[in-house]
Amino acid sequence: MPRKTLEKKKAVVEKLETLLKKYSVFAIADLRALKANQLQVLRKKFKDDLEICVAKNTLIKRALQNLGEKFHNLEAIDKYLTGQNALILSNKNPFSLYLMFEKNKVPSSASPGDVAPADIVVSAGNTGLQPGPILSKFGAAKIPTKIQDGSVWIAKDTVVVKKGEVISADLADLLNKLGLKPIMVGIKLKMAYDGVVIPGDLLSIDLEKYRSDITTAVQYAMNLSVNTAYPTKETVPILLAKAYNNAKTLAVRAGIPLPETIREVLSLAELQSRALADAISKKHPDLSIN
Repeated sequence: MPRKTLEKKKAVVEKLETLLKKYSVFAIADLRALKANQLQVLRKKFKDDLEICVAKNTLIKRALQNLGEKFHNLEAIDKYLTGQNALILSNKNPFSLYLMFEKNKVPSSASPGDVAPADIVVSAGNTGLQPGPILSKFGAAKIPTKIQDGSVWIAKDTVVVKKGEVISADLADLLNKLGLKPIMVGIKLKMAYDGVVIPGDLLSIDLEKYRSDITTAVQYAMNLSVNTAYPTKETVPILLAKAYNNAKTLAVRAGIPLPETIREVLSLAELQSRALADAISKKHPDLSIN
């Protein structure tokens, strides 16, 4: 191997080692669906949060091996280093990285065999395309058209493929000619490492479900704490209020006159005396108590 090539590879490995030492988290990302210009857009967008390095798998492996004292279980990492990959380096936790990439996908042209991520709609209006063989593709896609002012017009908004359906070659070609980019592509994490190896499928979390689960758990814990009179920082105000109300109710029922209960005690005494008077009057109307 030429000396220049060896030096170049050595420089790449040294750069990777420097970055792996600098950051607390790294991830291996699949780049197969991402074009160079799209990767550049994401690099620029996330420049303050992470670094993206594209290198050969053998060089990434070499850098990790050279830092064996920092990274454990290298065999578990090596199995993800197949195909075209990038090394993502950051101090953010792996789950935050995954969500960042999921929320920042970039639009891409459709290719034959792509699966529609959502219903794909072509809007009514002038396509700017000249009439000719292209009309057969509009017909195959069941898109109503008309010829106006020497170009093809789409007569009405039309769903050409539904979410989850496969995009055919003819439809992909037609969508590209219309300038539509219905496929959202981005960096897909195959794994992440923050001291342990986390497979990509475990990085995908449903935030809304987690929020709901945590809210429910907090409510259950609060109820348990209150019902068992277990004082915590969050429940002490509730327990004190509950104890105060219970004590006040007991004092009123026992007829104990206190500044906090005197009104209720007198009101209860009045109600009881009226009830007693009514009962006596019904039994002895001659007494004329009321």
